[in-house]
Amino acid sequence: MRAPFVIALLVGFHCAFGQQPSGEEILRKAEENFHGIRDYTVSLDIIADIERMKVPPMHATMYFKQPEKVHFDAQGVVFLPREGMGVQFGQLTRRYAVDSVAREVVSGAHMYRLVLHPRDDKAVIRRMFMWIDGKRWTPERLRMPRADGRVLEAHLTYDRIDQFWLPSRLVVTFTVPERDTTSATPGTNPFARELPVATRGTTRTGTVTVNYTGYRINTGLPDSLFDSDQRK
Repeated sequence: MRAPFVIALLVGFHCAFGQQPSGEEILRKAEENFHGIRDYTVSLDIIADIERMKVPPMHATMYFKQPEKVHFDAQGVVFLPREGMGVQFGQLTRRYAVDSVAREVVSGAHMYRLVLHPRDDKAVIRRMFMWIDGKRWTPERLRMPRADGRVLEAHLTYDRIDQFWLPSRLVVTFTVPERDTTSATPGTNPFARELPVATRGTTRTGTVTVNYTGYRINTGLPDSLFDSDQRK
């Protein structure tokens, strides 16, 4: 009688927690949160704390339109974490393939940790770790190691805007080359440029915090707003 009891216990355990979804299924669930978003406009307040640099607080307006159009309006130079903000969560399955999936509990929340690699062979980041909340299916943390030993970490906080979970705060920590490559002049797309490989002894660490406020969703942004960015 003991063996059937053990089997029944295992079956009950399995039913209670359910079968773990595949990596592709998890990415698709994360994408679904963005499927109803055709475009949005949001204000960004940016604080950069970079070693041996004094950077004043910055403000910018970000415009996004599906599938991957992004435009920024700002006065002066703006420090933006390109590799952290450049992940388009509505395009995950098209951009990344899943190497492995594991379950983790982080601060009481059930997370799926995915190891990804880009489908584009020319991508600078060759491996990415992504933690996705198993309840609301939002990417909560990204970790991007680079071939030269530098690592970029991004942590996201979300607010419910209409029926969508959208970022309210992004905190990125990273190491950058001594020569500034994180700035973007007004009208440029910081996702389009890549960080050059740093030489030994010429890097500095930094943290960039981005607060998102005043979302306006599906207002019908014109393609002409992004034309200058697409030509860069």
